[in-house]
Amino acid sequence: MEINLKKTQIMIFEKRKTRKARPIFNLGNRNIKIVQEYCYLGVKLNHNGNFTLALKQLSEKALHALYGIRRQLNFSHLNPKYAIKIFDSIITPILLYNSEVWGTYVKNDFNNWDKSPIEKVHLKFCKIYLAISRKASNIASRAELGKLPLIINVFKRVFKYITHLNSLPQTTIAKQAFLISKDLHSKQKMSFYGNAMDTIKNLNLNEEILNLEAVTTEHIKTITKTLEEKYLTFWKHKLENSSKLTFYSTFKTDHNLENYLVFIKDPHKRRCLSRLRVSNHDLQIEIGRYQNIPREERLCKICNSGEVENETHLLLSCKAYEQSRANLRSSLENASSDEINLNSQTLSADLMKSTDSEIITKLSKFVYSCFKQRLKYLETRNAD
Repeated sequence: MEINLKKTQIMIFEKRKTRKARPIFNLGNRNIKIVQEYCYLGVKLNHNGNFTLALKQLSEKALHALYGIRRQLNFSHLNPKYAIKIFDSIITPILLYNSEVWGTYVKNDFNNWDKSPIEKVHLKFCKIYLAISRKASNIASRAELGKLPLIINVFKRVFKYITHLNSLPQTTIAKQAFLISKDLHSKQKMSFYGNAMDTIKNLNLNEEILNLEAVTTEHIKTITKTLEEKYLTFWKHKLENSSKLTFYSTFKTDHNLENYLVFIKDPHKRRCLSRLRVSNHDLQIEIGRYQNIPREERLCKICNSGEVENETHLLLSCKAYEQSRANLRSSLENASSDEINLNSQTLSADLMKSTDSEIITKLSKFVYSCFKQRLKYLETRNAD
């Protein structure tokens, strides 16, 4: 039998590199190289046993595929449902490759998960579609598209795989590895089995699952639903306690795909409305954050009214946009829908919450006009 030494390597699993002399491995009179990492069946394994390199590699492959698609089409020109379908059908399978195994080594922590290379690609897609910058809020970017973090998909796949392992004959290699993992767990050592049990324990399910052999398809549905509920609770808490999303929290109550992304066909106008909604713009309330200016001192430099230049100021009171605002109010008064009360104290939030296509379209034109006027004014002032 001929062995290809270019593909034949030795990797010694150990928690940290040792300074001791390494054993020498030979095949005949030819030396076999000892490596610190090895790619096996598309997954990069590290000598220390963690999956950090694997997740990095998967994210890089997914990014490569995402950029390849972007060269062929502009996501922002697509209906959001089609863009999401493309991502979920092509990019997500790359990101979640082998997650049935590495998923148990991921902590059930939504905050930390956002920093993982896998979720960063997911967030990049959301921000690309919304045409907002990387500094935009992660939780708002997902919420605009009604997207849940991929960690929920990961755990769903983990427990589906466990039900598959339970169905295998005892003689199969996969089943034997599963049983060895269970044995390690019984000896209080970290393992696939133990990590999966910890995940179940941390979910505080109503029905206690005593061991992985007891996991059923109904349990998977319950686990998935519980994870979704926990994320929505986490999302609402973050929303209520984020100074960056003060405006967003006044109208975003449901974690679902927003209608304006479907109704507004002009990607430039849609982008402006997205930027205003998630506070990813150049108004003083936002840029003052990076200059350490107190919130109450982030005043409007366009109208010099002494008011803080925030989203509500732009929508309802800045004198620089009086004519555009008058045109908006007039068109809304003549609109077929009576959804909006123009004298409401919550008018800015009511406009953002609207599900009426006519109102949303008119609002996007107004916001687009305001941003254009503001930019032109600042360019003229800077030129002087």
